[in-house]
Amino acid sequence: MPYNTFSGLARDTFTNEFESNTGITTFSQISGWYAANVGSLNNLLNTSFSGVDPEIDVEAGAIFGMMYLSSYYDRQARNAARGVISSANGENILSVSDGDNKIQFSNRNEIAKTFRGLSADTTAALEKAADKYCMFLSRPQSIGGLDTEITGYSLGSYYSL
Repeated sequence: MPYNTFSGLARDTFTNEFESNTGITTFSQISGWYAANVGSLNNLLNTSFSGVDPEIDVEAGAIFGMMYLSSYYDRQARNAARGVISSANGENILSVSDGDNKIQFSNRNEIAKTFRGLSADTTAALEKAADKYCMFLSRPQSIGGLDTEITGYSLGSYYSL
C-alpha cells in the first residue's frame, strides 16, 4: 500500500511520534518538511519520487519518517544549545532549596546532549535502513557471467558443459 501524499506521511508521524500534540510540532510543519525534503530522500535511496503527489512505497515512507525524526532531533539540539549560549546568568541552576521552597531549572546543555544522542541513534538506523532498501531493490549487473556474449558456442552447448 503506497503512501500517496506528503500529508499521509505527516499524519502518521504527527499521530504516532508526537501523539498529535500541537505543543511540540504541528501537522503543517511536518507536512511542509516532507514536501521540501523529497529530494534528500531521492538522493539517499537513489529514487526519483517527484511531483505534488508522488507514490512513495511503504519502506521509503518509513525511511522518510526516520529522516524527519533525525532532522527534528537535530533542530531540538540546536535550539537547546542556543538556549545555553543565550541564557542569563544563573539560569542553568539545576536545583536550589530552602526549607519547603524549591527552585529547579533544566540543564539545557544536558538536553542538547540528549537530543544529539537521539539524532545520532536515528541517523544510524536511517543509514542502515537506506542501505537495505537500496540493496534489496537493486538489480544485479551480472549473473554468473551469463550476461556476456558467448562466441562460437550455442547456449545449449554452454549449459551442457
